[in-house]
Amino acid sequence: MLPWIRPLLLTLQLMGWCVLIAAVLGLLLAWSASNLSPRRPVGRLVRLYFLCSTLTCLAIPMILHATAWESTAGKFGWMTFSQTGARTYTGLGGWYSGMIASAWIHGLVGTALVALATWYGTSRIPAAVVDQGRLDGGRVWNWWRIRLPIAMPWVGTALLATGILAATEMTVVDLYGVRTLADEYYLFHSAQPSMISILMVLVLPAIFLIAAISLWVMHRPRHFQALTVGQMQRETGSPSRSHPFAVAVVIGLSTLLFIFPLAGLVVKAGHEVIVSPGQDAATTVGWSFSRTVQTLARAPLEFRREYAWTVLLAVGVAAVCLPVAWIAASIARPRFRLGRFFDFLSIVAVLIPGPIVGLVIVHLFAFPIPGLRRAYNETLVPTGLALMFRALPVAYWILRAGYRGLDQPLWDTARLDFSWGQRMWRIDRPLLAKPLLIAALAAAVVASGDVPATLPVLPPGVVTVGTRLFGLLHSGARYQEAALAFWYIVVIVVICMLAVLGCRPAAVKIKHD
Repeated sequence: MLPWIRPLLLTLQLMGWCVLIAAVLGLLLAWSASNLSPRRPVGRLVRLYFLCSTLTCLAIPMILHATAWESTAGKFGWMTFSQTGARTYTGLGGWYSGMIASAWIHGLVGTALVALATWYGTSRIPAAVVDQGRLDGGRVWNWWRIRLPIAMPWVGTALLATGILAATEMTVVDLYGVRTLADEYYLFHSAQPSMISILMVLVLPAIFLIAAISLWVMHRPRHFQALTVGQMQRETGSPSRSHPFAVAVVIGLSTLLFIFPLAGLVVKAGHEVIVSPGQDAATTVGWSFSRTVQTLARAPLEFRREYAWTVLLAVGVAAVCLPVAWIAASIARPRFRLGRFFDFLSIVAVLIPGPIVGLVIVHLFAFPIPGLRRAYNETLVPTGLALMFRALPVAYWILRAGYRGLDQPLWDTARLDFSWGQRMWRIDRPLLAKPLLIAALAAAVVASGDVPATLPVLPPGVVTVGTRLFGLLHSGARYQEAALAFWYIVVIVVICMLAVLGCRPAAVKIKHD
């Protein structure tokens, strides 16, 4: 047990720093987004930018966050070089490493999660409650003293998820040498795991306790009726005009979440060191637009195998997860206890660290059953099963939220007129067309970047974008890594923008035979 004390303390320290960063920046961003007026073009555009940036930050896998920030402020980042080509240890070059770098990356992801959850939670409060609170104070006082405490379950759940992600994810901490519990297990115990090592990583009592607390928070009785997204904009008393400070904060923090590191990839792709000829050879560091274009243009062809395997795995996992999640969400809608059980299983599946998931799959296919060993070595079935541990819960919760937003009288009428299968196809499918599409895209994105679960179960010769970046980043981010990650992030940005722009209520007509 003694060798695990230091990893445990490092894990707790990382969780604390990540939660602190996410709480400070996330609440500030949520408050600023709540002070944007949807009645003015500027407010609508800035709010759209806020939603796109937070969703994109959450959708981008952790290995891509690490690549972007390593290209910006890491060992060979463009901000850490002087004009003579020597690395400077002043400014970012001196502090961006180890615990600080790991906490910064996880903290920014937590910032997006806390900001989005807090903004959504405070926006669901009816206008009557908000107007009554305005009798005692102004808009700022009302948000911090009335709306934020009511939405505290959303804030607490987001902060809890931030800490758990930092404790169970090992790609970022392994890159910067922070030996947390998950990374300690991956480095020294994944080949020959012991019962103590597995229990220390899982921390079963903590996992079940966190799952129970999360379920209690999400199913906490509410003292007012929840609003739909369309009602939120009409009834929660949005400000008549956007506060200039709020606009500046939203633009600044939203840019920090994904535009700034994405720009770092572009700069790094064109970063070049020029050696002057002559006896007194001197080196200078510069940026070339033509080199950037050439590097980014070559990336799809140079890394076509990585892109192809990533797309194949993502599409395959999404194709399996979507029907399973749809059936589970449909069954859970009218059955409260069964829904609670499905919720509990989904949370536990997400909390299990990726290396443990890979270990379970490896031992599952090691049973002396004909065909299992061949399937493990020659197919993508083990990899797909490992990726489903997080992709399936994501798709399930999106569809669970979609079912909760359905009109109850219409749904009750459909239950009387149609069987379960007919109702799913003729009523639920048109109503949930966009949630189904978003769930499929979300499952594909999650599956494409889950490196910790992928590493132990990838067949020989199969390399994804995430695993390639994980192997290359330990020696620093250069222009090849920046180009490889750039197109992956661009695809995720486009998917998130389409998801935000396409969230419109659907209509359906019931036709009786």
